[in-house]
Amino acid sequence: MNEYKTKKIKKLIAQKVKEAKGDMPYSKIAEKCNTTPARISDVANNRIDCRLSTFIDIATGLRIHPKELFNILFEFEEYYTNLDGGVKNNIKMKK
Repeated sequence: MNEYKTKKIKKLIAQKVKEAKGDMPYSKIAEKCNTTPARISDVANNRIDCRLSTFIDIATGLRIHPKELFNILFEFEEYYTNLDGGVKNNIKMKK
């Protein structure tokens, strides 16, 4: 059975939130969006699953495009090929 990498992907996204945050306190980010400092910290430390709207709020607080939080180094094509038993997916997404 193929192994799903959800936990690994979540960890990479959490690291991306921390990277984008830099030295800015969670409280300063929260002042600029509709999310609490505790929720932002939970996401950045990979303690919770969250809704897409939370990621949008965090991106708003950081003043970055939400896609930046998902711009992680992960071999999705290889991962999907392995999940599909070695069959490459030929569907192309618009950028």
